[in-house]
Amino acid sequence: MSLFSLVQAQRYVGVNVDNDLYFGIDQYYSSGIFLEYGKILNSSKDSITKNQNFVSHHWTLGQEINTPSYRSTNKLSKMDYPYSGWLFLRFIEDRFQGPDFGFGWGVEIGTTGAEASLAKPMQNSYHKLILNLDPLSWAYSIPQQYHLNFQATLRWGLSINKKLKWVQESQLHLGTFRTAASSRIGLQFGNLAGLPFFGKRLEYYKKGTALFLGNVFHYNYHNYGLTGKRVNPNSPFDANDFVNTLQAGILFYSKKGTAHFLVNSISKRIVSERFNRHPYLNITLTRIFN
Repeated sequence: MSLFSLVQAQRYVGVNVDNDLYFGIDQYYSSGIFLEYGKILNSSKDSITKNQNFVSHHWTLGQEINTPSYRSTNKLSKMDYPYSGWLFLRFIEDRFQGPDFGFGWGVEIGTTGAEASLAKPMQNSYHKLILNLDPLSWAYSIPQQYHLNFQATLRWGLSINKKLKWVQESQLHLGTFRTAASSRIGLQFGNLAGLPFFGKRLEYYKKGTALFLGNVFHYNYHNYGLTGKRVNPNSPFDANDFVNTLQAGILFYSKKGTAHFLVNSISKRIVSERFNRHPYLNITLTRIFN
């Protein structure tokens, strides 16, 4: 029996959370919260059938928070990472030509700044009311500025056998907030065809499970959220140009939604970081509507 139904989902809503508290720490890239919505734009035939086109639109309202390892200090000499917040709205259009090849483009607008991004009030309220901890200092935080960014994505997969596949996702970012390139490569194992770990596929999948093991190689020309302006710097922190993220994850599909768990271990993004790698967990829950 085919792993797919010819009936397609029309839209989805989801919540996507990054956090390092699952590992008993609270530092560096410490929190990401993303509210997601997407729908089919047009698709005359099922895109799982080879040589057919599948187009979808996706919106994300998100916030990212970065924190130094010494969270209470006001002394720059003890700070190994900047405080920063990033509040944004993102739009993406994805196009797939068959199950294992797709590309897309996107645009992102948002603001940095401790107060403007809501990062400082949200983080300190959480620490005070939930964790019963003192407020964080937010000293030397990345300044407030509005940003516009564009991105392009290319995804593909190559089957090794019936359940094992080599997969890759390449991205290019260009704009005032982030100018960077990345390549995510790895192995996908399970009874889900296509590229379920990359993007949001709206085809109606039968119940299934897939595993992913891989690495993301990043080249960062500029990231305002970590180092402020590249020209006439307004932050004392220096970034590493090359970064990698080890990943291991599992994904569950049902006819009503998905559950996605991905462990990340990222190398130093700031030169002065005290620890060589930083782990965090991504949990994504999605509800699918026909």
